[in-house]
Amino acid sequence: MFLNALVNGIIQVLVFSLIPFVWWLITARKKENFFKWIGLKRPKTENGMVLALWIVGGLAVAFLVGQLAVLARGELEAADSAYKGMGAVAIPSILAYSFIQTGLSEEILFRGFILKRLVAKFGLFRANIMQAAIFGVIHILMVWGHVTVLQGLLIVVYPMFAAVLLGYIDEKKGNGSIIPSWIIHGSINTLSILLQAF
Repeated sequence: MFLNALVNGIIQVLVFSLIPFVWWLITARKKENFFKWIGLKRPKTENGMVLALWIVGGLAVAFLVGQLAVLARGELEAADSAYKGMGAVAIPSILAYSFIQTGLSEEILFRGFILKRLVAKFGLFRANIMQAAIFGVIHILMVWGHVTVLQGLLIVVYPMFAAVLLGYIDEKKGNGSIIPSWIIHGSINTLSILLQAF
């Protein structure tokens, strides 16, 4: 199960990186390397403790709001439901799924590519709202036709909330690095799935 989750994660990272990579090749290849361009770099900050507090605080707030959204939406099956009741044996697979397949791939595409391109055009506030809206809409597309209106609204609004928070932390506190949002995103997914696994 772990190997399958790891391979699926690597494939998803490659697929989600394809459009950003092609865009970089065409527009920015001569200016900076690809990893710096998408924010896959060490966060530069004057005070690492402040950034750590933002990461922990962002994780706590997003996780708690997410758990409220899960309670409100009811017994809707999600992609992470595959781990339900599996216990400790699933932990390596859960980590691969959470940090590579969803966390890294989505942070590269949404905060590393989409947000950064929109910030250059519209400024952080508007760009952050736009990337969050796209992120929320993508989540509803996966379950379209299988949810009530209230469930659909929660499935859009919660990821939007988290995406705005992640975008802000990356751009304002992490100096453009997507590492903080990757840590938060992977940790939220891990904790949420662990609650189902045990």
